[in-house]
Amino acid sequence: MIGFNSIEKINQKACVIAVRNAIDNDLRDFTLEDANRAYLESVGRLNETFVPGRSYKYYIKQDPNFETFCLKCITTQKTQHQYINTELYNAWLDLYAIPLSQEDEDIDYLLFTYEMTPKPESDKLLDISPKTASEVLKTCIKLRETDDFHAAMDSIIKDIRKMCESSACSILLTDFEARKCSILCVSHDNSFAMGDNDIVFMDEFFEVAETWRDLMAGSNCYIIANERDMKTVEQKDPKWAESMKISGIYNVVLYPLRLKNKILGYIWATNFNADRISMIKEVMELNAFILAAEIANHQMYEKMELMSRFDMLTGVYNRNAMNNRIADFTSGSISFDKDFGVVFIDVNGLKTVNDIKGHDAGDELIKAVANRLRDLFDGYEIYRAGGDEFMVLAEGCPKDRFEAIVAELRKQEDEDTDIHFAVGSYYDELDHDLSYAIHAADASMYADKSAFYRNHPEFSRRNE
Repeated sequence: MIGFNSIEKINQKACVIAVRNAIDNDLRDFTLEDANRAYLESVGRLNETFVPGRSYKYYIKQDPNFETFCLKCITTQKTQHQYINTELYNAWLDLYAIPLSQEDEDIDYLLFTYEMTPKPESDKLLDISPKTASEVLKTCIKLRETDDFHAAMDSIIKDIRKMCESSACSILLTDFEARKCSILCVSHDNSFAMGDNDIVFMDEFFEVAETWRDLMAGSNCYIIANERDMKTVEQKDPKWAESMKISGIYNVVLYPLRLKNKILGYIWATNFNADRISMIKEVMELNAFILAAEIANHQMYEKMELMSRFDMLTGVYNRNAMNNRIADFTSGSISFDKDFGVVFIDVNGLKTVNDIKGHDAGDELIKAVANRLRDLFDGYEIYRAGGDEFMVLAEGCPKDRFEAIVAELRKQEDEDTDIHFAVGSYYDELDHDLSYAIHAADASMYADKSAFYRNHPEFSRRNE
């Protein structure tokens, strides 16, 4: 037995790992032969008597990436280094594996040591090969050389595929709350052939993506490198395995796009050049780090843009969007070449519904009116002008069709005893003056509203 009494002199968390030879690398045993107090404390085993020869899985979760890391150390007899982001610890790990002298031809030894930080350290992220630095710098430049986010992502994913010498490379966005996923970008060569039954581009693929978190088991990536790995996937995720089989996929490298311990999606490459795996992992890790932040920023921008233009309750355009549309017309930046119609709709009795049934019921009433407008004025602009007011701008709608839709809207109001709204409309086929059309439709709506309260005294107009 080799003596490792000096391991306590190592200030970092450290342990000695023995790798016992086997005919198949996939069947090798990885055991801990010694460990310092710092390491045992980090894995919650400090108060136990250390027993040499226990599997590393006694101390941490089984991790194929960790095993590959150790195997590369002993097969190359060179120090290995990785700086990775792991979900398991919600931290960045600075890993080193150092080969030790071999006194038993059937056993290889290595010193494993690591440090953990909650946030990435820039100097460690930059400790990469010149080739990797070039590839990642290319990503950063492409993200800044155009304002078209999707065009930039298409170009980046194409570059990553070529670097991996992969048949296909893609970024999948995930929404675990809505249980949906979508392809952000994809690049493939002529050898890639998606089968008719491949579910990658179908809604049900979320059920597959949902399993990846468990497959990674807190690691920084998931790699299918051989038949043994593929058989594991067949057992744990038969849908994904079948999808890969249909598309002729035999290896995969998969990285999560994680920001602040939230997974935004995944980036992966299939049928890559296995001889370049070290560089591929390095490039994919750093690109995942950079792209996750960029995607999060883009999603935030889209959300803010959505909130600035759309009403969150009904999904139609909001007052801000309506004011901008009118301002563009009055400023002369746009004009109407086609005839158009304007409709104003005001929900009657909303205050009474809120007081008697509650504001949730009032919200449902607003949404019901918005849905009716969407059904009738499909393809035209619908705005929520205020709390209980809507405006419709039907540009290019023929006059007879416009009048028929307005008549149907009035008919629905007359037939319905639960939903009441006032309607005013104006069709402009001469002046194409939006300001006048809005004023005329608004005045017509208020006249209709006054008539409603005269016929329905049970609704107090003073409360509206």
